[in-house]
Amino acid sequence: MPDVQTRPPGGRGAERRAAGKRSGRRRWLRVTALAVGLVLVAGCGAGFWYYQHLNGNFQAGELNLSEVSGDRTAPNAAGQTPLNILLIGTDNRGSAANVALGGGADEAGRPGLADVQMLLHVSADRSNASLISIPRDTLVDIPACHSEDGKTNYPALKNKMINEALARGGPGCLVGTWQALTHIRIDHYMMVDFAGVASMATAVGGVPVCVNMNLWDRYQKGVGGTDLKLPKGTHYIEGEDALKWLRVRDAWGDDIGRTKAQHMYLSAMVRELKAKGSLTDPGRLMSLAEAATKSLSVDKPLADIRKLYELGTELRAVPTERITTLTVPVDTARRDADRLELRQPDTDQIWKLLLADRPLDDKGPAPAAAPSSPSPAPDPTPSVPVAKGEVELTVQNASGTEGRAKEIGAALGHLGFTGATAIAGGGTRPTTQLGYPASRSAQAQAVAAALGLPATALKEGGTGRSLTLVIGADWPTGTAFPPAAAPTQLPRSAEAATADDDKACMTVNPQGHIYTY
Repeated sequence: MPDVQTRPPGGRGAERRAAGKRSGRRRWLRVTALAVGLVLVAGCGAGFWYYQHLNGNFQAGELNLSEVSGDRTAPNAAGQTPLNILLIGTDNRGSAANVALGGGADEAGRPGLADVQMLLHVSADRSNASLISIPRDTLVDIPACHSEDGKTNYPALKNKMINEALARGGPGCLVGTWQALTHIRIDHYMMVDFAGVASMATAVGGVPVCVNMNLWDRYQKGVGGTDLKLPKGTHYIEGEDALKWLRVRDAWGDDIGRTKAQHMYLSAMVRELKAKGSLTDPGRLMSLAEAATKSLSVDKPLADIRKLYELGTELRAVPTERITTLTVPVDTARRDADRLELRQPDTDQIWKLLLADRPLDDKGPAPAAAPSSPSPAPDPTPSVPVAKGEVELTVQNASGTEGRAKEIGAALGHLGFTGATAIAGGGTRPTTQLGYPASRSAQAQAVAAALGLPATALKEGGTGRSLTLVIGADWPTGTAFPPAAAPTQLPRSAEAATADDDKACMTVNPQGHIYTY
């Protein structure tokens, strides 16, 4: 059996960059599960004085640093709406503790990247929840963002790794990126770093994990490794060992395996918190709350322990068997074999399910108040004010129905968009599209909101000042875009699990005997 190699100075990240290999990159998965744990335990409360103390621990920022605003789901019959929280893990090395845990002292000054990101969707009636991951290597379009202080503007980027969005101003840019991808309005974010993972894992008191054979994520020069060593079976891990579990990559085979390991950890943690009585034990609760509030960065409205109390009160009622976890379907990127791209239309089907507030498991009915053709409630205003009369817009008919351009143009004029002009069209196209230059994003959002267009109808491209609305065959009548029926089930490519599965084991990919012993 080969010996574990000594990690070189400067951290595994520097060595992996020098090696130039994707599989050798310095990466880890933060335990966003612990952020979820905070939401679950915060509902148990403490004295008001302690609330004030805990509030002082938070780091808070703006929720959205982009101009992209997602759609809200229409309220159900009881007036309830879903809750969407973006959970973020950052590799920021801005503290000695983070450098000690993550290595790479030479990276201490750079902005953190979002090496893990999950969307927690909780149904309007709080009967079920879903946790959806996107792997860090996935190529996406990142919208234009600005820094927290508003002094730095970051232009929009095409085909960049999704983890880079965090470095462009902070969590608010990642929120904007997710809203652009999913077309879903995100209500809050929670972010945790290296040191936060370790302290929260210890405060939880240990979480059971299982491997199907002996695991040794041994360190290898040019490849890396966490040195986590576990015999076959189930083991309680905490502190740095929990962090190592969440950082393992190659021993699971790839990034998809790593997100699965994180989901497994999260699910086990939720079961443990409930089984141990941590949610009602004042001592354990205070330890968890202290560690969590010191570990988390959140959006400003969430930086209040009483707000977390309210969230926790609602979320404690979600049964573990109704918490679904999955990673979005991905494929090897066509432009870069070392990267991933979202599989379509499968991924969009998942976002549509969430936007319609459909449960992702088969254990409950669709929302009781869901209309026959469910659609999101349109956002009435863009993220920045728009002078409607200054919007230059041409309307073209490609619906196959005579007079549609004039009809929609007149409707836009009545809505205040007096710069709308109907022009002669040629041919037909199946779908309606609103094209706009990047500098007119806010105007496009305003037009889309006024007409009820879905976010998927917006297409950025070109230059100049004018927007172009092409009426497709999917809009043959009326002046408001017809709502589309939501899907009713997950795509076949989505591999979902539920948090009540206490028999699950991670499959070790030994690669000969490299990752086993």
